[in-house]
Amino acid sequence: MRARAQAIAAAIGQGVRPAAAGGLGALFDGLKERVVGWLALEQERGRAFLFLPVGYGAGILLYFSAADEPSLWGPFVATALLALLAYRFRDRRLAFLVATALASVAAGFAAATARTAIAAHPVLGAETGSVTISGWVEVFERRENGDRLTLRIVRAEPALAQPLQRVRVTSRVATGVQTGAAVSLMVRLRPPADPPGPGLYDFGRDAFFNGIGASGFVIGQVRRIELGEAPLGVRLRTHLDRVRSAISERIRAAIPGHAGAVADALVTGKRDGIPEGLNEAMRAAGTYHILSISGFHMALVAALVFVAVRGSLALIPSLALNRPVKAWAAFAALVVSTCYLVISGAEVATQRSWIMIAVVLIGVMLGRGALTLRTLALAALLVLTLAPESLLGPSFQMSFAATLALVSGYAMLRPWAEHHAGDRRGFGRALLAISNGVAGLAMSSFVASLATTPYAAYHFNQIQLYGVPGNLLGAPIVEFLTMPLEIIALLLWPLGLDRPVWALAGMSIDLFIRVAEWVASWPGGKVAVPTFGPLALGLLSIGLICLAMLSTPLRLIGVPVAVLGLTVAPLRERPLMAIDAEGLTVAARGTDGRLRALSPRANRFALQRWLAADADQRLASDQSLIAGVICDAIGCAMALQGGGRVAYARDPEALADDCREARLVVTRFPPPADCKATVLNLRGLAWTGAITLFAAEGGYRIEVGRDPASQRPWFRPRPAGAPVPLLRRPGPAADPATPQPAAEGPAPDEFEPDR
Repeated sequence: MRARAQAIAAAIGQGVRPAAAGGLGALFDGLKERVVGWLALEQERGRAFLFLPVGYGAGILLYFSAADEPSLWGPFVATALLALLAYRFRDRRLAFLVATALASVAAGFAAATARTAIAAHPVLGAETGSVTISGWVEVFERRENGDRLTLRIVRAEPALAQPLQRVRVTSRVATGVQTGAAVSLMVRLRPPADPPGPGLYDFGRDAFFNGIGASGFVIGQVRRIELGEAPLGVRLRTHLDRVRSAISERIRAAIPGHAGAVADALVTGKRDGIPEGLNEAMRAAGTYHILSISGFHMALVAALVFVAVRGSLALIPSLALNRPVKAWAAFAALVVSTCYLVISGAEVATQRSWIMIAVVLIGVMLGRGALTLRTLALAALLVLTLAPESLLGPSFQMSFAATLALVSGYAMLRPWAEHHAGDRRGFGRALLAISNGVAGLAMSSFVASLATTPYAAYHFNQIQLYGVPGNLLGAPIVEFLTMPLEIIALLLWPLGLDRPVWALAGMSIDLFIRVAEWVASWPGGKVAVPTFGPLALGLLSIGLICLAMLSTPLRLIGVPVAVLGLTVAPLRERPLMAIDAEGLTVAARGTDGRLRALSPRANRFALQRWLAADADQRLASDQSLIAGVICDAIGCAMALQGGGRVAYARDPEALADDCREARLVVTRFPPPADCKATVLNLRGLAWTGAITLFAAEGGYRIEVGRDPASQRPWFRPRPAGAPVPLLRRPGPAADPATPQPAAEGPAPDEFEPDR
């Protein structure tokens, strides 16, 4: 242990009583000394800095889990006070580390608070009738079944209750408009979608941070109008979209069919021409991430430009010997990467990737390590500062988990390999020789797949088993053939010499598609995983962080933590019923333990998400979802798991029979006073959003998508007045033979959500 580490260990160990000599005391004393020494080594190696983004992210999570919106200035004051406290204790290492950790948590909380305040805008409170909107097309997306437009509103007739700034609407037919067009159209709007179920992804939050106040669909034709000069942001988007569209047309003219659609996606990020069957094949093969312009593409483009520029300059001895050609190559790679960011549409995932690459390239220009854990930590801090909400999404979690695992693995294995590199016959030298070859790619794919598996299981409820062979066979085609050819074609485009190069790129993509479809045809490649809670994901994340970011035996702490996460994950209880935020989609668990669609007008998206959370691989259109469900003009009913029947009353006339025959009645109409069934009142969903119902001992337990006592800026505005209770127990005239909640359960018209 070096002198600096010894001094740190002494400082950390100050004030700790020595243990009693002999026996367990001596053992504990020895263990304490080892732990203190390891902590000293971690700090001496600069590992404490790596945990700043961890604390920063913890503060962001605290913000988003808060019941109500905090004050704007409180978190900043707390951050400043804790930072001053850390400075005050700068000579007392343990106190300094604790104060710094608390300051990083407060800073993350403050960053999320500020981001919400900056993004604040009105959100539609309730569905509208037909409204005529005039405004600018900010984003135009061509879809398989029509177009989707993001509009910056200039006026609405009749005026909306909330003065919305932007809306996103879908047309089932081609609209014939483009980005930057001034249009007038009739729409029906609704608030941004709530989560389809408690704990599932919050689309309303995502829309809020994207500036979207409502969504809806177009009625009739979209008409072009005159609104004068467009705002600066719209004009910039228009010019960019014209460049992207010109590139798309050039690519698809040179490369016909599906290969042209994939080539277009790799350059401009437009994936509208790729058929869903091919998308599913690439997902099954674990290669779908290649279509997303994120870390893979950005790093590949930067690396290709860096190698090409540096190699070219190295051919000129006067420059190679006297000038910093490595820094020049990094600068060129940064410029090209920035252009790629702009051309690809600058989506959020691409922005995060560009920030990471920019940090790496700037480090190269300054003579620092190209890709280290410290660089990754700095990139994470920048990304989370610009978009704190991205921490909750799968893109951020999976990209940083994969990069953390890869960089950590490289950092652990590289010194050992370099130590043995001097021996020409040694295994270490051979390892260095193949590190950029097939073995290196296979190991990288395995490590990245292993690191991202918990997040894929949590967000998408599935694990792709063939990700390693799929990437091993498919990624080199894109890495060594397709992307270099596309870069060369773009450079030759102004000269009119690009078509042959595009044709070669198309041939390589055809090969990639065949490989993806072949791997996808292997049996048993996709494993469905039932949903698990954030506690399990948090424990798995902590385990990964400890294993990857610590350098001493302390890293082994991550193993039991990860094992605990795996142990907790399958303990989540399956719901008896699920109901979406509008109360139009109701699913209940049948006697065979599988979900059934109890409502005839089910929202297929919500139903598909519930099936995925249940590890049920049926499609929402599967006819088995209505097996055993009996419907008439006024309602539906089915046998319920655990005994009894559940009824969905769509008309007050159905309540008399349902209250007499069913164990549970779902309705938005007031039941009779002597109703023998437990009644779930759908009118209460206006305060709670989507809910899930669980069978409890002698009664029921409910989880809600929105805490009725909470209000955040991205929540759908609640109706005025007190929340409507969700559950009503059977009336006093209930038949004792009918299964009922226990007497100690909620009193009539009372409900306390499970928080």
